[in-house]
Amino acid sequence: MIENNTNNLSSDVSKQNAKPIIDEEKETHLMALSAKEQRFVQLYLTGQYTIPKLAQLLELHPNTLWKWLKRKDIKTVIEETQLMTHEVVATQLQNLTLKATNKLNSLLDSPIDGVALQAVKDVLDRGGHKPKQEMKIEKTVISYEQQLNNLIKEVIDVEEVYEISEETCCD
Repeated sequence: MIENNTNNLSSDVSKQNAKPIIDEEKETHLMALSAKEQRFVQLYLTGQYTIPKLAQLLELHPNTLWKWLKRKDIKTVIEETQLMTHEVVATQLQNLTLKATNKLNSLLDSPIDGVALQAVKDVLDRGGHKPKQEMKIEKTVISYEQQLNNLIKEVIDVEEVYEISEETCCD
């Protein structure tokens, strides 16, 4: 009998701590939209469709959808839904942290050296002990003028400059 009361009490506490998936105010904003507008918001938020494709699916003109996107009530529903989705995903990822940590811990004891080494590297990297990856590169920058001067010095031998006079050229 005491056990049943304890179970009921713990389930009551967990129900109180659990957040409703959709806030009543947010649900009111969504319900204020027409059925097509609600469907548009749902499809738009998937990110899988372009506005022209959504217009085709909903049998509306694309300009209508562009106008809907500018409306404050549609913007509000989209923002609230994105925020709610972000919160749900963040909570799910946070809940997976313990499982991931346990898995990584078990990989540290792996009989396969490569797996254990990678697990150690991952733990150290995430703990702020990532090795520095540096490369020293030394470059000398030479202007175009200097490059041309160097080229001239290599190609033309200054000591062998010949003077051409009119007599030798016009013969």
